[in-house]
Amino acid sequence: MFAVAGAYHGGMPEMPEVETLRRGLEASVRGARIEAVKVLWPPFVNASRPLLDAVVAGHRIGAIRRRGKALIFDLDHDWHLLVHLKMTGQVVVRRHGQPVVFGGHPTANIVGPMPNTWTRAVFTLSAGRMLYINDQRKFARVRVVTTETLAADPFFLHMGPEALGPGFTLAVFRQRLARYRSAPIKAALLDQATVAGIGNIYADECLHLARIHPRQPTASVTAAALRRLHRAIRVILRDAVAHCGTSFPAFIRDGRHHDTWLDRARLFGREGQPCRVCGTPIERTRVAGRGTNFCPHCQPVAAAPAPGRPSAGRRERHSSE
Repeated sequence: MFAVAGAYHGGMPEMPEVETLRRGLEASVRGARIEAVKVLWPPFVNASRPLLDAVVAGHRIGAIRRRGKALIFDLDHDWHLLVHLKMTGQVVVRRHGQPVVFGGHPTANIVGPMPNTWTRAVFTLSAGRMLYINDQRKFARVRVVTTETLAADPFFLHMGPEALGPGFTLAVFRQRLARYRSAPIKAALLDQATVAGIGNIYADECLHLARIHPRQPTASVTAAALRRLHRAIRVILRDAVAHCGTSFPAFIRDGRHHDTWLDRARLFGREGQPCRVCGTPIERTRVAGRGTNFCPHCQPVAAAPAPGRPSAGRRERHSSE
């Protein structure tokens, strides 16, 4: 048995939360046959009833992949289900009525009776399994797409590299940041064209580890600071994935509770508490329209690079990666 008590403790799920959910789904529904599909709110799914019956119902779920914050269910032919949970989406899998996997927006009804008021689509699977997709604010979507359509999807074409993938090199990161000048570095990180999957929580955490103020103009980030930030993104996200993200109340595997990343966060939920590094109280402000936590001691606003000193937008002769 594999279960994720994976309601997200925050706003829109970020890469570690979606990856945690993906792993739970992979373990619980891969290989399942989709016996029926019921759409309770037609705009939620882009496919007509005949298309659903032809290319979804009767087919098996293959690999479940993730790109940024989106889930991709591969079917056993040249079709896929592309699931965007957005702000308030939820995925719930039950077997003979008992929860197996659930994740997404943190509302109490995620563990209540299904379907509920917010259920938009129901997939009846083999072996007594049911997959429910809920969404309170109607922003989430399910799209039925071919492999060719998926490859050409603008959502993916404009997305940056995966933070933990081989394509996220220091050189690529530098090139992606080159479009920014006066914009705060946090705004650059939140743009999914820079790097896929980073949202508000992890942008703050990565900047703290890299010792960069979130308001620092991107063009004034030094090459040394950029190297620290590139490394911090990998360290923070890898650790968050290993500890199931900021899901709550716990991660459950084989009936046992496991700690989540909430207990390891440097800034998230810690406004006014001492910085884990220096003891200075964590402060909160707004950057790029988002609530932002930072440590004023560990993350001072740096001066602009001196003439001739390389910044984030300029290649450093001996930089690696």
